[in-house]
Amino acid sequence: MPLPETERLLEIIHTLRAPGGCPWDRKQTLVSAARYTVDEAAELLEAALAEDDAAATEELGDLLFMTAFCREILGERTGRSFDDVAGLAADKLVRRHPHVFGDASAADQAESQEHWNAVKAAEKRARGEDPDQECLLKDLPASASPLRQAYQHQKDAARAGFDWPDAAGVWDKVAEELAELRRAAEAGDPAAVRHEVGDVLLAVVNLARKLDVEADDALRLANRRFRERFRSVAARFGRDPEAMRRAGLDALEAAWQAAKREPGAAG
Repeated sequence: MPLPETERLLEIIHTLRAPGGCPWDRKQTLVSAARYTVDEAAELLEAALAEDDAAATEELGDLLFMTAFCREILGERTGRSFDDVAGLAADKLVRRHPHVFGDASAADQAESQEHWNAVKAAEKRARGEDPDQECLLKDLPASASPLRQAYQHQKDAARAGFDWPDAAGVWDKVAEELAELRRAAEAGDPAAVRHEVGDVLLAVVNLARKLDVEADDALRLANRRFRERFRSVAARFGRDPEAMRRAGLDALEAAWQAAKREPGAAG
């Protein structure tokens, strides 16, 4: 009788890691596997932002593989099974949703988040940690992009009232930071330029937040559009960098505009 697909995946991973398995898979550590897991999560996010369900399904499979692969490596040290890890996750979800699995109630998203945070704080106290000593700004993993960190920090600060009342003030702040960057660039001060570029990016992330856009997601989509259009431009010149340089900027810009008009081109 065929194994259920999840069981088959786990068996395959176990075989890859076992003596006589794949040398590459056997060489991986939990650290290297975790890094690949971050990469797969980013590819899933990109597919989701592109609303490409087929690609998202494939990337989700890759992410599931890397998650199970990490568990296999960890299990070799701890003996914990996939079910053990799944059970811990399930228990945590039940604990942190008392408004769903208990007697508490939540009328909206804010109240449900309050329940989650309260239970999380109680868990920290049970481990001997003091949640009250934590900064109001959430700690994000080092792998989180700077844009994502900026967005989260500003969102956390806003909960404490440290925020513009609306987007109007942020528009002015972006203009102010751009002017300061221009002055630093004209003065030829590299350190000041780097400082002001950071301030401009921070202000733009704040503006995006006020417009209900995650800057990290918006930039991922913009990068995707740039890749697709530039590949089309390069194809018009035989993918020859020298031919592109000889053609000149006007010809390249015309090819870029043509790429934007191609059927199916990202907007």
